[in-house]
Amino acid sequence: MLQDISLESTTSADGTEIAYFRRGVGPALVITHGSVALSDDWIPATEHLAPYFTCLVMDRRGHGRSGDAIEYDLSTEAADIAAVMAVAGPGAHLMGHSYGALCALAYAETGRVEGTLLLFEPPLAVDGPVAGEGLHTYRELIAAGEYDAAIEYAVINIVRVPPDQIPALREAPLWATLVELSPTWTRELEQIDNLGADLTHYASINAAAHLIAGTETTPFLYASAQALVDVLPTASITYLDGMDHFAHVKEPAAFAAAVRAAASR
Repeated sequence: MLQDISLESTTSADGTEIAYFRRGVGPALVITHGSVALSDDWIPATEHLAPYFTCLVMDRRGHGRSGDAIEYDLSTEAADIAAVMAVAGPGAHLMGHSYGALCALAYAETGRVEGTLLLFEPPLAVDGPVAGEGLHTYRELIAAGEYDAAIEYAVINIVRVPPDQIPALREAPLWATLVELSPTWTRELEQIDNLGADLTHYASINAAAHLIAGTETTPFLYASAQALVDVLPTASITYLDGMDHFAHVKEPAAFAAAVRAAASR
């Protein structure tokens, strides 16, 4: 771990320890990662965010250095965010990536985001269930211990990445993390599809919201971001030209610049 990063933790409402790393100076920015991911994935982006924000990057429950519990749904994720937001203090910004953006939305429905609510490509069921029938196959592969096959199946059939991109993904360091964390994805896919296609309940969120989406991302993720802009009362959107769902890893400087601009609106 880099010397300018401190490892810390807090306790969620159900007693689960939630770990996060702290890095930077300035207004607090709490970051919650997506499915099959870790807080460490955000080290490149926080290198460019740290001069402007005090970044508190969570390991969501069941991931990395955080604990876990048997009971699970989006309300437990919202409670975990609440614990870290309490550490961050008044006026903190909140950013969620992918499934982490859904967790951030669940938290924001309580009306407690005083800074900017930044949502990077939330996976909403805007054109039908995200996992749908594929969840059964994914669950079976996980139960059989076929984690690598489960990830390949999910990336193609649930995330909807073209099959010809799989060989390149397999060569990336990210693939090993996906495989290691694959069992945690089952319950998260269930939560995504349980939300359904009706987004009108998000209209109650009064935080200043800003969507971020890459122009080269998976179409349903792009559509999700656009759909939320139409629902959230104060939402705006930034399109990252030529970038995709992993812009924070692949092009961290450009991604961080977009976050800075959005948080200063």
